[in-house]
Amino acid sequence: MNVVHARPVTPDNFSRYGRVYDLTGDTDGKVVWTVGDGWNDGFTKTPLIDGRGHLGITRGGQAPWDCRAMERHPLTEEAIFCLAEPVVLAVAPASDGEAPDRDEIEAFVIAPGQAVVMDRNVWHDACRGVSGPAPYYWMAVCGLGESPWVAVSGGPIKVSAAAGTGLTL
Repeated sequence: MNVVHARPVTPDNFSRYGRVYDLTGDTDGKVVWTVGDGWNDGFTKTPLIDGRGHLGITRGGQAPWDCRAMERHPLTEEAIFCLAEPVVLAVAPASDGEAPDRDEIEAFVIAPGQAVVMDRNVWHDACRGVSGPAPYYWMAVCGLGESPWVAVSGGPIKVSAAAGTGLTL
């Protein structure tokens, strides 16, 4: 079984799957920054996803794991953002195919303060924590029919949080 190592998500390396927002660095041009007496904040210039999304939470296990199945959403974007611990997201390109191809799977570490928004039809697994089980939030339009999980074409692939990500493993 081959291994795919996660790398820190950036707008450039995630662009084929969707968008990345950095809500901690005060420099993301897609974010409006405000400052007050003893606080600062930021919010996305545009709505996070297209449509009136539902907020959900998933309690993911820990990396590494065997990515055996993925899902995709043809009728909604999906945003993912973590609570307090970084998470690993495994994705494969959007396609009209019946299943994601294991040779096209990539993995990204999403740090607290970052949000990713996957385009419609991007294949993805549930996230896992970098250094232990970790819950994370997601936002998508729910109630659009079934979102079946399908086996990865070519068999499972191990997904690992890569050493050298700058995060505690």
